[in-house]
Amino acid sequence: METRDKDQVVFYYNREERLERANADARFAMDRHGAKRPGFLRALTATRGLATLFFAMLFMVVAVFVVGFIQGTKNEGSVAGNAVTASAMWFEGHVYVTVKRGSSWLDRFKDSKPAMLEIRTGDGLAYATGIMQVDEEDIRLRFQAETRPPRIAVIASAPGPGGETLDSAELIVTVE
Repeated sequence: METRDKDQVVFYYNREERLERANADARFAMDRHGAKRPGFLRALTATRGLATLFFAMLFMVVAVFVVGFIQGTKNEGSVAGNAVTASAMWFEGHVYVTVKRGSSWLDRFKDSKPAMLEIRTGDGLAYATGIMQVDEEDIRLRFQAETRPPRIAVIASAPGPGGETLDSAELIVTVE
């Protein structure tokens, strides 16, 4: 209720007085009523157990990315500063292998030139060899296989002037 006293509004309800006389549960509820909600990160690390779980999950995610980055894929490698990528498919009794030359992001900072590469590929029963010249971007090889092998090996090597191998990479390729 309200009354007018000399053009002033007089309120008979006073919230502060009411909260002073309220019981402890009501005061606790009112303290929490206008409280700001914690942020996402604060909610994930609110207790010691949640913080431990959060940092363990964060460590696992970082570890998976680091291991994946370090290992790379098995069908890619680097030979004498040349990044090589291999792919393979089986069709009508033959395995067709394509080896492409490129440059990795790390090799861009080096002063490396394309090199002649000797490519050998096979499934253990049959094989094929070829030479990728300096000016070639890719090489295609094929060898006979009665059934589709699950994987094949590709060995890319950079021969030296005396016939010795300067650098090599062994790639494992899944046959599609």
